[in-house]
Amino acid sequence: MDPSLALLIGAGILIIGFIADIVHEKFGIPDILALIFLGALFGPILHVLPREPLMSLAPYFAALTLAIVLFESGINFPLSRVFSETPRAILYAFLGVALSALFTVLIFTGIFSWSVIESALLGVMVGGTSSAVIIPMVSRMKISSFAKNMLSIESVITDGIVIVIVMLLLRVIILPESAVAPEMISREIVGALVISGIIGVASAFFISKLLLYIRERPYGDVLILGLVILIYAASEQVGGSGALTTFLLGITLRNIALFSSWKTAFRRVSKAPSVSLEERSEDTLPSLRWYSKKFYAQLSFLMRTYFFAFLGMIFYVPDAAAFIMGLLLTVVLIFARVFSTIVSCVKATISRIDEFSMIFLCGRGLAAAVLASVLATYNLAFAELVEQLATQVIIYTSIISAVTAYAIGSPRFRKIFS
Repeated sequence: MDPSLALLIGAGILIIGFIADIVHEKFGIPDILALIFLGALFGPILHVLPREPLMSLAPYFAALTLAIVLFESGINFPLSRVFSETPRAILYAFLGVALSALFTVLIFTGIFSWSVIESALLGVMVGGTSSAVIIPMVSRMKISSFAKNMLSIESVITDGIVIVIVMLLLRVIILPESAVAPEMISREIVGALVISGIIGVASAFFISKLLLYIRERPYGDVLILGLVILIYAASEQVGGSGALTTFLLGITLRNIALFSSWKTAFRRVSKAPSVSLEERSEDTLPSLRWYSKKFYAQLSFLMRTYFFAFLGMIFYVPDAAAFIMGLLLTVVLIFARVFSTIVSCVKATISRIDEFSMIFLCGRGLAAAVLASVLATYNLAFAELVEQLATQVIIYTSIISAVTAYAIGSPRFRKIFS
């Protein structure tokens, strides 16, 4: 391909991605749909970009996107707020993913003869809502603060839950059949969790010390980015989960003042009780200052924009069987949300319109897309079909969420629930 044409396409995707993000914020139309369509336009529709060479890049592009986006999510994940204000949202997140996996296993093993672990992998992969889709939507909607908090925090938490569980399940899938026993599975999962936790938390404290020496360097954030990618790869090499490691790295860096306050409390030597955790965090951790957060947010936006366009480029129109499977999977996910919403809202004062919004604001996004592409790394027979099903679910649930947001904003529709 002519380099100038490639640059033209790349620039066009970035500019349209920026415009689509503004449209998403103002009107609730998911930017994911525009980016996937744009990628499909240059890929399977106009055949400007051939699919096969792009497929060879998918695992590497997906891993890089995963490392950057999870780290950015981690440094914007305030533990103190989540645990003190909305513990019910944590239950909502875990329950939503668990029921999505359970119902997918029941349907896909019974109708399509998939194995239990393959069905569970698919169910978990598409089991969590996307914070990039949900949060901008609910911020403008006329629903209660309870519903907004539940939906927002659920979407943030499930991004991490989905990625971590899928990566652990993949470790089990690639084990030799002779080794697949309950004790071996538990050993693999626990081992990966322990290794990831140790590396992620230890790396965060190392980086926090390093930041004291590079706070005046103009490219300090670039060095941290290089270390994040290095830590992701190193964790994978020694048997951990790179996804979980980078997520824990980001969370620990974001909340390191909180961890330090616990340590101080145990030692009973706190000398600045009037200084807030956020203020102490800003003073001691340059990577958490506004300009650093902006850098990582922009980098995350860049990776998300190109990745969704890339997803459209490698997408192809599904045959009738795959199309039916995609629709059925979407229905299963909605059905799971009905149950998770009912259970999570027990003894909570919630209106019918809030309940409706919590069920049908179900947009999937980056986590499902990235994980579907990561499957190609493992050379699994069902990887291509899972990728197409995940893309269909992203498209269908984004449309459902956009229609739901528009309907709830309509006075005529709200009268139905009055």
